[in-house]
Amino acid sequence: MKRISSWFRSSKSPAERREPVSEEVLADLEAKSKAAGSGFRWVPLNRAGDLCDRAGDRDGALKYYGRAIDVMLEDGQPEPARGLATKIVRIHPTAVRTLCTLTWLDLASHHMASVVVHLTEYVKSAQGAGVQDLAGEQIYMMAQVAADQDFRCAAVDALQALGHKDEAAEVRDWVAAEGAPHDGESPEDWAEQCLSHALGSNVRKVTAQANGEETSEESPEQVGDVLTKGDPTAEDLPEEYRT
Repeated sequence: MKRISSWFRSSKSPAERREPVSEEVLADLEAKSKAAGSGFRWVPLNRAGDLCDRAGDRDGALKYYGRAIDVMLEDGQPEPARGLATKIVRIHPTAVRTLCTLTWLDLASHHMASVVVHLTEYVKSAQGAGVQDLAGEQIYMMAQVAADQDFRCAAVDALQALGHKDEAAEVRDWVAAEGAPHDGESPEDWAEQCLSHALGSNVRKVTAQANGEETSEESPEQVGDVLTKGDPTAEDLPEEYRT
């Protein structure tokens, strides 16, 4: 016989029983982000993402984490942005936009050991979210920009898996020829292009379709030179953000 107390137990999961983050708290963090100086705008947005994640609001968490990555890149902090993207993927392994951004940032930083892993995860996530066309466009651009044979071989497989057979055949020709006709720029040049594409409008359109977020119309040319600015250290953070 069941205990009487069991009759009154909630059937909701722990996530459903969590209290949502109040609008006032999120508005305060939004205001702090707008008021913060360059290099620190991401901190309140990351905090908002953490609060939403703890409250079980996955969509809200991904929205704020994504915005934190955006402002990091806009403020010239590619490596901290890559670190945050890695954290997000660890927590939410199917986050389409973040995996796309992380793959671009791996290329920009020449982290070739991890880029193929993240590319594979990006393809699987895009297939699950039904955004194969947009993911194929992104990966084709990656193969155009990144003149790396190993990555292009992986891009061929990725494009085929996404149904982009013509693009896969073209990239395969580049691999066979040991280079594309448009190659010739230095790794530093294409690293800069990768950082610009990480903030490009197509990446944000992936977000809109997969995560229900708003898009913006920035082009890669509007991002600017994000390689020349310094990255902040923990000691640089305002005291209120060091928790």
